Amino acid sequence: MLSLRLATAADIDALIAIDHVATHSADRREAIAEWIALGHCHLAERDGAVAGYVALTRSFFRSPFIEMLMVGAAFRRTGIGRTLIEHCISITPSDQKLWTSTNESNAPMRALLPQLGFEQTGAFEQLDEGDPELIFLRWPPNAGAG
Repeated sequence: MLSLRLATAADIDALIAIDHVATHSADRREAIAEWIALGHCHLAERDGAVAGYVALTRSFFRSPFIEMLMVGAAFRRTGIGRTLIEHCISITPSDQKLWTSTNESNAPMRALLPQLGFEQTGAFEQLDEGDPELIFLRWPPNAGAG
């Protein structure tokens, strides 16, 4: 069974363990701790095991922004990423745009986002050399694009 909840400080080690960047990046570990402290980190548990997490912040021009989505390697391609994004959609105020981004090389995320109503609106170059960061937007319900 899959359940979602806000992450707490007690979850930090489990979140780091499923995050292939956090295991060797102090910056990512600090980001996870900050997201938790601010109430921005939601996690998915499958049968009691932490399977993934999402950080929903307001760091993108003060708009709701899925800053990080991470699913543990053992749980990928099982719908957990979709469920976490759907959770973000459900808690975003209905009159606000929801933003996210992903590397061009992240084909699974690039395929998932349009299925959930996101459209690519731009890109940032040089964040990761040779792998542009693609920007995606999900319009509020009943709002027209543009």
